[in-house]
Amino acid sequence: MTAGGSDQPSSPGRRRDRVSAAIVVLGLVTTALSVVLAMRTDRSNEERLLQVQTDQAAAVLEAATMGLQEPLSSALDVAASVLPRRLRTVFEERFSRNIGTDQLFQVGALWRRGPKGLSQVAAVGGRPGIAAPSARAERLVTRSLRARTMAVDWSTVGKQIRIVFVLADPASRFVVFAERTVPSNRQSPVDADSGFAGLDYALYLGDGTRTEDMVMTDVEPSTLPLDGLTYSTTVPFGDDVLRLVTRPREHLGSDLGWQLPWLLGLGGPLATLLALLLTRHLLRSRERAEADTRTITSLYRRVEGLYDEQRELSVRLQRALLPRTLPQVPGFDIAATYVAGAQGIDIGGDWYSVVEAEGDEFAFVVGDVSGHGIDAVAEMARARFTLRAYLMEGDRPAAALEKCAHQFDIAVDGHMVTVLAGTGNWRTGELTIASAGHPAPLSVSADGATAFLPVRTGPPLGAGVAAFEATTATLDPGTTLLCFTDGLVERRTEDIDAGFARLAEVSAAHHPGAAPLEPFLDELLERMRDPDRSDDIAVLALRRNLELGSGGPVGPPPAGT
Repeated sequence: MTAGGSDQPSSPGRRRDRVSAAIVVLGLVTTALSVVLAMRTDRSNEERLLQVQTDQAAAVLEAATMGLQEPLSSALDVAASVLPRRLRTVFEERFSRNIGTDQLFQVGALWRRGPKGLSQVAAVGGRPGIAAPSARAERLVTRSLRARTMAVDWSTVGKQIRIVFVLADPASRFVVFAERTVPSNRQSPVDADSGFAGLDYALYLGDGTRTEDMVMTDVEPSTLPLDGLTYSTTVPFGDDVLRLVTRPREHLGSDLGWQLPWLLGLGGPLATLLALLLTRHLLRSRERAEADTRTITSLYRRVEGLYDEQRELSVRLQRALLPRTLPQVPGFDIAATYVAGAQGIDIGGDWYSVVEAEGDEFAFVVGDVSGHGIDAVAEMARARFTLRAYLMEGDRPAAALEKCAHQFDIAVDGHMVTVLAGTGNWRTGELTIASAGHPAPLSVSADGATAFLPVRTGPPLGAGVAAFEATTATLDPGTTLLCFTDGLVERRTEDIDAGFARLAEVSAAHHPGAAPLEPFLDELLERMRDPDRSDDIAVLALRRNLELGSGGPVGPPPAGT
């Protein structure tokens, strides 16, 4: 071959140039890809962290909004159980605790819905933005009844902007109204250790983000809506929702996350190796965030488990105060049942009791303490044992209730007690019954005919000292007397009379005749209980036997419980 042939090997310099060019191109491409990958990973990590922190802030916000309805519900319960002459005083005294500059509300009122529309019963605080009666107030009450929760809306008084809360009870026809003032500039900074730390936020009433619907923000309102990286979620708020929009005020992940693209861009030929190591670091940061999320979820589940355990202990405490067994009264079949409310850990104050009296007589009681919690159970125990003592000493039902009325006061105890007390003669079937604000018992004959006994109802214990009138009736053989608490018949969506009618209809259709009472009570609860309510239910059934009614032999009554 000649020296100038085309198949001469390339010179070392040319080969170095080609390798160098390849390394440069490969390095530039690798660096560019690494920078893009790091930026996308950081963006994804920021989105995930923003979502996690916003969901945590929403959980805190939801817990706070739930606390706004509790005073309204408590006020409705009190209004439904207080005598009309004391209603205004009791409402203003109890609801004023929630009224003030630093309290939940600044204005509150109690309305009554009658045939001619709304009327105001009592009011606390300043001038309301919505008054009753008015067309707007009627619309808010209708919304609350339809949604079975509080209705939420805006109102203005002068330059003040307020959020309105309306909660209506279809059974008692009472309506509780409250207003909370929003800062004039609608700005509210967040604490450094709150769930909103590190976030800018804007909170809107409703599912949109209109400026006029904004409730609160920590930025200048003129800069809204929030831009850039944002996350949005909704929180239930009465019959509406709150739209929470957040934006990170600073980089949520590690500082390395936002510095990495710059480091990679300056890394040159070492970018590939550096990207691998640092990307793994970023991925570990993301895994830690997801691990934190799983830990938080696990903690929530543990809290729910502890919540269930606490509720079970509460129910066991409630049942421990009820009779373990019922006495065997000659000539009578007796059965009872108690069902705890379906929601919450607070136990109620429903109870029943059957006790031994003198001679041929026995006594029975069914009662209900207003409210829930340990205080309500303490009042239940006090009422049960006090009334039991009077009845065992031989007091008639009306006299026993009158003595108890001197020992209870809602202004001191914070609770009222409704009681149905009775005595019976097991030989003759004659019953004497008195009521302190309690539903009348239902009589179901052997052939299924039903009738509520015409018991004269006196005021509940705690509503003031009063005299009580007794009603006397005789149970025919085969007839069952049902004594119950209001949780068996009340439903928020209907009038109380409909619940009584349904109880009579179900009892007539499923009365067991001479069969055991326990299956009858199970069927009664299955068909009467409202799954949407959390009230406790206590039912006591007494049936006069056919054998005793026809003159069968009887013996002395055993000791009562």
